[in-house]
Amino acid sequence: MVQIESGPPVPQADASRVDAAGLEQALRNAIEGEVRFDRVSRALYSTDASVYQIEPLGVVVARNREDIIKTVRLCNEYRCPLTLRGGGTSQAGQAVGSGVVLDTSKHVNRLVDVDVERRTARVEPGIVLDELNAQLKPHNLRFAPDISTASRATVGGMMANNSAGARSVLYGITLHHVLEQQVVFADGTVAHLRDLSPTELDAVSKENSIHGQACRVVRELAGKHAAEIEKRYPKLLRRVAGYNLNEFAKDQPFNLSRLIVGSEGTLAVVLEATVKLVPLPKAKAVMAIEFVSLLEALQAAPLILRHNPSAVEVMDKFILDHTKQNAELQRRRQTFITGDPGALLCVEFYADSAEDLPPRLQALEKDLRGHAYGYRYFHALDLAAQARIWSVREAGLGLSMAMKDDNKSLSFVEDTAVAPERLRDFIDRFLQIVHAHGTSAGVYAHASVGCLHVRPVVNLKTEAGVRTFESLATAVSDLVLEFGGALSGEHGDGLVRSPFMRKMFGPVLYDAFREIKRTFDPQGILNPGKIVDAPPLTSNLRYGTAYRSRSQETWFDYSAWGGMNGAVEMCSGLGACRKTLEGTMCPSYMATREEAHSTRGRANTLRLVMAGRLDEAGLGGEGVREVLDLCLECRACKAECPVGVDVARFKSEFLADYWTRHGTPLRARALGHVHELSRLASRMPGLANAVAGSGLVRAMNARLLGIHSARALPRWATHTLEAQWSASAARASAEKPASSSPVWLFNDTFTNYFHPEIGLAARDVMTAAGLSVDLARNVCCGRPLISQGLLKEARELAARNTKYLTSLLSGAPRGAPYETVPGAPEGTPRLVFLEPSCLSAIREDVPALLRGEEQRQALRVADACVSFEEFLTRPESGSLLLQAGPHRILLHGHCHQKSMGGLAPAKALLEQIPGATVTDLDAGCCGMAGSFGYAREHFEVSRQIGERRLLPAARGLKDSEVLVAAGTSCRQQVSDFTSKRALHPAELLRFLLS
Repeated sequence: MVQIESGPPVPQADASRVDAAGLEQALRNAIEGEVRFDRVSRALYSTDASVYQIEPLGVVVARNREDIIKTVRLCNEYRCPLTLRGGGTSQAGQAVGSGVVLDTSKHVNRLVDVDVERRTARVEPGIVLDELNAQLKPHNLRFAPDISTASRATVGGMMANNSAGARSVLYGITLHHVLEQQVVFADGTVAHLRDLSPTELDAVSKENSIHGQACRVVRELAGKHAAEIEKRYPKLLRRVAGYNLNEFAKDQPFNLSRLIVGSEGTLAVVLEATVKLVPLPKAKAVMAIEFVSLLEALQAAPLILRHNPSAVEVMDKFILDHTKQNAELQRRRQTFITGDPGALLCVEFYADSAEDLPPRLQALEKDLRGHAYGYRYFHALDLAAQARIWSVREAGLGLSMAMKDDNKSLSFVEDTAVAPERLRDFIDRFLQIVHAHGTSAGVYAHASVGCLHVRPVVNLKTEAGVRTFESLATAVSDLVLEFGGALSGEHGDGLVRSPFMRKMFGPVLYDAFREIKRTFDPQGILNPGKIVDAPPLTSNLRYGTAYRSRSQETWFDYSAWGGMNGAVEMCSGLGACRKTLEGTMCPSYMATREEAHSTRGRANTLRLVMAGRLDEAGLGGEGVREVLDLCLECRACKAECPVGVDVARFKSEFLADYWTRHGTPLRARALGHVHELSRLASRMPGLANAVAGSGLVRAMNARLLGIHSARALPRWATHTLEAQWSASAARASAEKPASSSPVWLFNDTFTNYFHPEIGLAARDVMTAAGLSVDLARNVCCGRPLISQGLLKEARELAARNTKYLTSLLSGAPRGAPYETVPGAPEGTPRLVFLEPSCLSAIREDVPALLRGEEQRQALRVADACVSFEEFLTRPESGSLLLQAGPHRILLHGHCHQKSMGGLAPAKALLEQIPGATVTDLDAGCCGMAGSFGYAREHFEVSRQIGERRLLPAARGLKDSEVLVAAGTSCRQQVSDFTSKRALHPAELLRFLLS
């Protein structure tokens, strides 16, 4: 029999005693992947989505399974802690450690095999859930656990956590879907874990190996403590705390993979897994139910469960209110929520036929009304409406963190689970505890299985906040025990719940857990400090009373966040920027799969620099420059990050500081002043084009400006838009004071000097719609200066443009001095933009660059600015009579256009074309991003980004199809890499005017 020791802690490897230089060299000699012991890489992997931060000794990015095995062996040899990492989305601190962090997500991410008949798949641990399911979709199959972080969480991480998701009431948890695993144990030996017959188990248990010892110890512990297991393990679907020793007290085949699942990388490292698959639902529907209060919504949950839903998800008023801070989420919310509910339940049903679903929704609504539950019932039968509802729900985690001061809604007691019939009373008591601590909380997640994520608001930068953090965690653990619940329902133990494991399971089972850990990991190298013998709850906090961040003088206004520090600290590590299948954020990460090139990686680096933890010289240090270099300033993070982290703006601030310290290079000056250079060259466009296109000048551009030789500079038009507009008969007949012209067209640099045909097309289209349109004087919007970090000049230009546009929109005669008319626009959109990046500069960046009255004037100007497409889809803008157009229109949205919510109006406008089907390519960023793609060092990444979706779609255009893109840089990227030409929407509409 196994003798359980009387409570000594397990051995734990100590990173401070490791020969780091020797280990680094040994790893470099042994593996094919990347070995990174530099300060910035260590910083990038020092946090996950939890409140903790531990800087590792080094990082290994494995290229294959052999790299994983060799890394484990070397860490065992050097007795170095080893922490596995997938997407880094762990909310409990499982993915941070002091030794080597091993990243499997970049390369060890294959779907190895699919057996459609048996409905199984073999997968590597680094594969992202959404990417796995995308590959399984053609087989009408999926991996069932459907977590809200599916766009970036890896299956390896899901196994480590024993993740669940919204539909666990139907599908169960990850444990129920893992059949076999190939693992490497702490000593570097490899084993195949699967169901064993009694004879096989007896044979393996006799082996003198970790595998044999583990089988023997686990079997004996489960038998010896069967009564304690029955007593202490909660009788809940959602219990992932501790080790799954209870699985070995059941009448089922012995399979050690059941213990590895949920062990958070503390017992073995998974090389490959065989998982069960389920069929895709044939039909589904969602009902969004509005309630006066959260408790009323929870009271209704047991009744709803009698209708056999596939999911019942809740969001409280705290979460719902935060949707209003994200423009895109607010737009989606308004499609299915009216008013200001106190809580929302999203109830989903699956069925074999779409016809079966409306009666089920009607029956549920009738039942709810009969019990006076809820007051509005929105039925979503089409997939688009359902997707909007789920996108808001899945943003719940990020939304709960969208607080702009040091008080943050935190993950630390967010994963409790109780029986659904006790959920209402449990949450009532839970919130009483929260309120007794003088704070509030957001509540969301899985009402169907009694697992709600409650995130109290705490300021961990203060002593009082740290005390509240610890006191709340203790009080909630007591409450969970009282209700017979689980402290971890799906997010795992990590650093935040492991300190409570002895309390939750009792000393007998806790010592059994220790014995398991000692058996699997004799030297304590595998993710030490998780599940058993954890450090104190308040150790290793990302923030804390000692946290200090340097104040930074900035050009942009960050007052809403208390300074740039606060804006950077909005990033909580959720990793939404690591998605790859949809949206735009983050294009460089999609191309490189590097943590450093994600929004999270960049924000983390900036935060650590500003906190003095990277020994960098302010913002302008070299380490930050390397991390920010591949940021395309696409602004996607501002819109798609749940908390709106705006790395593009941070990069501009960084460059301004960097140039101050190191001098501004010629390329930045040239590209920043493209407006002035374009104006000068336009005086002799023929000569300018001949010179710019010559081999000598292209060679000089490559040498002096670092422009890639494969890039052709845009060609100057023979006559500018301003000249052609003034000379045209339409313009001459429309000569009148500006006050009588309700619409002004913003004459941007590229339209004026390079593509005047687009401006003329826009004029003709707006005129055909019955609008009187005039051309504003050509000015630079400031985007090139902002992108190059020339923020002093950008601010000066912003002030001049604000004065000019204020006078223009106030009715001053065209060409009048700036100071002539002091009025301001009334907010009616009257300044129309053809180029999305110019619109975003005037609407978003110019106000942020200015202060005081200038800022207030700039905001009034911003209210008057609108895109060409949005303007023409407004009822007051008249209507167009169009001929039948191309059979299919592929619409590529400019990044800034999408970040401002401008793609929907563009699609709506093009859908007015008779006979045309408009398809949103959802191609992300084109890769050009203004001047980014011209740089020699960016060329290959620029191409890779374009090749993700846009460029193949352009090459595949049929004769009856056309590609439409509002962005100049998007159209240039298509031109540079394909033989196709993309059109501006104005050009296509002009061609189709009746």
